[in-house]
Amino acid sequence: MALSGALTLTDLNDYLGPSQVCIKPVDAPPNDEAHANTNISIEEGVYVETPANAPRARTKLETAQISLNDCLACSGCVTSAETVLIGLQSVDEVQTELERKGERVFVMTISTQTLASLEAAFGLPLSDLFPRIEGALTQMGFDVVQDTTLARHMALRAHVREFCARRDARQRGDKKAPTLPMLASACPGWVCYAEKAHSELLPYVATTKSPQQMAGLLAKRIWGPEKLGIGTTTGCITTNHSNVYHVAVMPCYDKKLEASRAAMTDAAGVKDVDCVLTTGELHDLLVRHAFQPDQAVATRQSMPEPEPGSSSGGYLFAILLQVYQEWRTAHPTDETPTIDVRTIRSSDYTEYVMRAPDGTTLFKGATCYGFRNLQNLVRKLQRETGAKGQRGRGMAIRRAAAQEPAYDYIEVMACPSGCVNGGGQMRPPEAWIEMQQQAQDANVAHNEEEKAWPAPPPGWQGTDRRWVHVIEQTYWGTTERVSSTPTQTQKLLAQAIDGPLQGWLQTWDAHAASMETHIPMADVHTSYQGVEAPTNGLAVQW
Repeated sequence: MALSGALTLTDLNDYLGPSQVCIKPVDAPPNDEAHANTNISIEEGVYVETPANAPRARTKLETAQISLNDCLACSGCVTSAETVLIGLQSVDEVQTELERKGERVFVMTISTQTLASLEAAFGLPLSDLFPRIEGALTQMGFDVVQDTTLARHMALRAHVREFCARRDARQRGDKKAPTLPMLASACPGWVCYAEKAHSELLPYVATTKSPQQMAGLLAKRIWGPEKLGIGTTTGCITTNHSNVYHVAVMPCYDKKLEASRAAMTDAAGVKDVDCVLTTGELHDLLVRHAFQPDQAVATRQSMPEPEPGSSSGGYLFAILLQVYQEWRTAHPTDETPTIDVRTIRSSDYTEYVMRAPDGTTLFKGATCYGFRNLQNLVRKLQRETGAKGQRGRGMAIRRAAAQEPAYDYIEVMACPSGCVNGGGQMRPPEAWIEMQQQAQDANVAHNEEEKAWPAPPPGWQGTDRRWVHVIEQTYWGTTERVSSTPTQTQKLLAQAIDGPLQGWLQTWDAHAASMETHIPMADVHTSYQGVEAPTNGLAVQW
């Protein structure tokens, strides 16, 4: 099979490992001229430097270390962060900080994808599991334990506002303002890839901070200070409180890189998020403290519910709802717009087109998950926007691309199947694996499971797709808020306008709006910096 010339060796794998040419500079003290010539040898596994004219004067050499910030600042590789040797942001680091807690307030925020993964792994309903997790964390020393529902809703609201501003700028013909298509920015793996491989697309990447970083603003400026006895002021709070330690629990390792970005701090350099743990690391922390999932505890007053749309946060649906709502407001007596949903190659790449009753295209967007699909998306965007890639391809707008409506928005995630399949999620329990094996051995249902779930191609796939499907179902529960078909999407939009979903959205809108009064609008946005990668032995043209 002939491969496109745009493909490189690193393009062929959903898992992008570090380059062979890590270029982090190492500070070395000036050499004594008398000992200018030296020999370096290995003695008992340790590197030792010996001056040629003084063989007994041996010096043990320190091991070079790479921090998260080094990886972000380095232009030597494009990484998905799973192979980065992360010494910080670990269970041990959290344990150390708890042991020297002092007067500080500790806040943990847990993503809804993490909760779904733990719920599936423990086999307990969230209404039972979450209060027990909260109780165990409280015993460890955490003062506040929250899910990310509020932070996610704030991120979605800011996301929609940014989309509207970009759309208005395009309609005005303002070429200096950011324009469409707008690309989601909640996935740090995708953002890091764009910065280091396709910086020409950075103007299209949304500047809105992710739910993780929104949760950091809430933890450092509202929840933490309240625990410290500092009342929330009526105006904006412009600084993060340094006496609040915030741990975020996320489904993937790339979130550790996001938290370490220099832009994710306040003016004084205090981070929004001090440490990120993956779902599996939270599980390890709980097990270390003898977590009892069947222990009776008090129930929580409220339980997290998913945003409608996708299990990766519902970004596309939020934009769809905004466009749908605007059209309905402007045309109250007309028929409602229609939604077309088209799967491209797989469910990981799906297009959504909203059309007015007369057939006019009101909106075109897509959900795009996994690096294989991202390669196709990048080339399509280069054709539609005329953006010139680092390899000089895709700069011409083809007539075929110009004839069909261009994308207005794309929900981009680096992991196949989205955030529920993050690299930090729980792996299938042994009992579940044995059950699947027994079903296969017994040839249950005429091998329908094997037909539905073919063996994945080589590369990072997260885990067994059947297990990802279990987590996906667990994430949605009984809410019926997924929008993967035209019927589902149309129904959800109607329910959000004047149905049962409207009340839920209005409640969270009001809650988010009250929090937004305390956070400057500029602080919910960030910036990105393209970097020029050096010649890489892995980037071989095919």
